[in-house]
Amino acid sequence: MITIFILLVLGLAGWTISTLMSKGKHQEDIKNELASIFESLKYLSSSVMALVKLLMKDSIATAKEDDFGSMKASVIDLLKVEKKDKEDKVA
Repeated sequence: MITIFILLVLGLAGWTISTLMSKGKHQEDIKNELASIFESLKYLSSSVMALVKLLMKDSIATAKEDDFGSMKASVIDLLKVEKKDKEDKVA
């Protein structure tokens, strides 16, 4: 399905480029449509980024301290092991 979509987009891009190079009658309309598509993509990307930021804020705000307790303990244990390994190498 993704392959078909990619092939469709590539085919449409190639057709558009060849039409623009051939100096057809509707070049101005094609350029206007391309500008509209890029504007829509810009709005889509900014909306997706805003959604990701909101989801991150919500996830952090609703996380409980217990959720991070085991993670903190694991990180502390890992740091202790690394410190001990360094001390063993020096000695």
